[in-house]
Amino acid sequence: MVTNSRRVKLTCKNDMFVVRGVVFDKDGVLTGGFGLWKQIFSVYMKKALQKGLRIEKMASELFGVNEESSIAPLSLCTMDEAKCLLAASIWLTQKIDWASCRRLSEEIIDEAQKSLSPEMVYAPLPGAKELLALLTEYVPVAVATSDSRANVVEMFAFWQVKPPIIVTAEEVKRGKPFPDMLMNASELMGIPCKDILVFGDSLADVQMAHAAGSRAVAVGWCIPEADSCIQSLLEVKVEVLE
Repeated sequence: MVTNSRRVKLTCKNDMFVVRGVVFDKDGVLTGGFGLWKQIFSVYMKKALQKGLRIEKMASELFGVNEESSIAPLSLCTMDEAKCLLAASIWLTQKIDWASCRRLSEEIIDEAQKSLSPEMVYAPLPGAKELLALLTEYVPVAVATSDSRANVVEMFAFWQVKPPIIVTAEEVKRGKPFPDMLMNASELMGIPCKDILVFGDSLADVQMAHAAGSRAVAVGWCIPEADSCIQSLLEVKVEVLE
């Protein structure tokens, strides 16, 4: 458990938050985003086509590639859910046995992951690395993500930064928008949820924060339910309070 009695005032445009801890979503906040996931989805489709599987139309619909990014499965699903959606795409287009659909889905995603460069997947978004490093000096910081722990650890290794507290959907009973991940982070940080500010890029991040009693800042676009909205983490101003 990490504990820290210091507080910071974070200013996001015209909104100010005095908090004792900060939780970041990963994709779309610290790195990547919907554009990156579309690129990765395109790699999935290339790997599928190499296996003679023409599934892009069905997969695009199931993953929500052309839908609003803040609600699309492509930007919110866990890796296990992605494999299931891909397997469903194969079954709906090929009508082969489900066991083969699952096997092919695993193969496609594994082959795609191995072909992705760290520079493509883990490059920090503007202001992300700097804000995380600054906050870590004064208050506990955590990352709460639907991605795997292995990928988060690999991202911080690429950044050459010591990882903060990490909570993933693999480690809780219920993922976003339920509060489980944030409550887990709160316990590890030694800070009540009411004293934590969440930075996320999806409605699910905002709902998770509010369900746990925290406040949330939407990053990248305005989510009406959020407590504040910013275009990037470069807009966040930090003041350390004694």
